Amino acid sequence: MKMQTVSILALPLLALAACSGGGADKDGDGKISKEEVAKEAESIKFSPGEWENKVEIVDVKFDESKLPPEAKGMTGAIVKQMVGQVQTTKNCLTEEQAKKPGADFLAGAENDECTYKKFNLSGGKIDADIQCKGKQAGQEGNIKLSGTFTSNTYDMQMDMVMSSPETGSMTMKAKNSAKRIGECKA
Repeated sequence: MKMQTVSILALPLLALAACSGGGADKDGDGKISKEEVAKEAESIKFSPGEWENKVEIVDVKFDESKLPPEAKGMTGAIVKQMVGQVQTTKNCLTEEQAKKPGADFLAGAENDECTYKKFNLSGGKIDADIQCKGKQAGQEGNIKLSGTFTSNTYDMQMDMVMSSPETGSMTMKAKNSAKRIGECKA
């Protein structure tokens, strides 16, 4: 199922931050807007340099009943191969990017239809619960992030539940960790 990936892929980068306030619901209305998430993120300071990021798929489950018969066995085998795989990437975070990340990068793209049930970056911990709607009717996803961070490292659990009328539901658990490994290479 295709869903907007900004919330899934960009939010773990928030955990690179130093401590911020006690939650994004600054106006106390019980709703957390993208603007409040962006405002909370304004105090975040990244450590510039080269970062190594590792993502491991821990578990994947999905409803095969919605798949065409010819895809059922093949899809299950592909999913089983994903579990335990670790994807490692490296990227350079410039001083400019580290000083102030863009609000729409942190809060989600304009086209995302996401709501934040919880979003807290305090005490060296991240605790977020985000619900998103897909582009097609009936598509939705829930992403929960929890973990710890410093300005140079983070370790996080990601639990995602996605559903669609066409493909049924899929649950994915992943571990995401990163560390600053030095200066950016020229």
